[in-house]
Amino acid sequence: MNDDVMIQLKRHLASAEQIDVSRYQFVNMDRVREAAGHRWPELRERAFIASRSIMERHIAEDDLIIQCESGYLVIFKALSGLQAQRLTNTVRAELEEFFLGEDFINQLGVEATSEQLSVEEFAATLASADVDEPREARTVQTEADEKKAFSLFYQPVWDQKREAVASYFVRVVSAEIDQPFQSRNTDLMLNDLKPDARCAVDLAVLEDASDTLDELVRTGIRCALIVPAGYTSLSNPRTRSRYVTALAALPAKLRQLIWVQIKDAPADAPSMVLDETLRILHAQTGKLFVHVRTDWPYWSRYEHSGVDAIGADFPARLTETDRQDIARFMASAQRAGSRVYFNRVETWESFRSASQTQANLIAGRVVGQLPHPAPPYRLSRARLLNNAR
Repeated sequence: MNDDVMIQLKRHLASAEQIDVSRYQFVNMDRVREAAGHRWPELRERAFIASRSIMERHIAEDDLIIQCESGYLVIFKALSGLQAQRLTNTVRAELEEFFLGEDFINQLGVEATSEQLSVEEFAATLASADVDEPREARTVQTEADEKKAFSLFYQPVWDQKREAVASYFVRVVSAEIDQPFQSRNTDLMLNDLKPDARCAVDLAVLEDASDTLDELVRTGIRCALIVPAGYTSLSNPRTRSRYVTALAALPAKLRQLIWVQIKDAPADAPSMVLDETLRILHAQTGKLFVHVRTDWPYWSRYEHSGVDAIGADFPARLTETDRQDIARFMASAQRAGSRVYFNRVETWESFRSASQTQANLIAGRVVGQLPHPAPPYRLSRARLLNNAR
């Protein structure tokens, strides 16, 4: 979502009690993709550009359009009720008429609905929508002859006890310029980088995330961003000093809301190095997260480290061995007094299993992914289960 639209949306949410929204969902996209072959990216772009042009001919100048992976959301500033429904039907008919005249695209259908939502319901809708307007990719020099390009996305973190979202995992994804439609789904590979290279990426991610958070805080919105950083650079005194200095330089109001997530720590990390790394980081961040694996036998080394939350990616297919690993993992975290989170909860079955554990926080495709964090909002377990089906 580009910055201008986000600024307008935040202003609208700040003053509105109800949000009038039209949803346009393209159907049969997989069939068109298969039929179009190598022409799919070109045809997809044509369909989206033409669709947006049709919408802009009908909506008011200050209405907002948000592009999603398979359609659009339109937020009306003044239109509502029957008038909004009529306009939605008119736009849908014109879209279908346009599609009929285009090769391959003529197989697309359009489902359109208009509804009035509370601010909380709209935030949940936006969180579950597959928004497809990434911010401009950031390129970082990591080696003498190598550059890494990335974009940031924000995964809402569902608090199981409060049934609400008030924090976001910052996800670093590859931004291949020649593959714009795959960039949202490919995590930037970082665990093979040397300390200086990893630190360069981590600092760039911290800067971008802090800028985003600062924009929110200036509008009176407070949420936490859980920013990833690599053990490779954090355990090295020289590169750790650079990262800690950057944290310390943040205004106090931002530093309290920037939570560091240590990733890619090896199972056999030396205890003295690990303890020093955790101690120094904990003094400079609002909360400290550690990402591990559910099948590790080494969770006990975090039991007296003061880590605020420890977590892992949830298994895609839950086996009996996985269940036993998770039970041991939960027991170790409980002894440590740490909260537990699960990420990569991608399906209805995974969410049901993850929410039946004592995990405090859950994130993944079933909860959503955004190009920009949103204000905190309520999100019930029943709604999540329904959306994940």
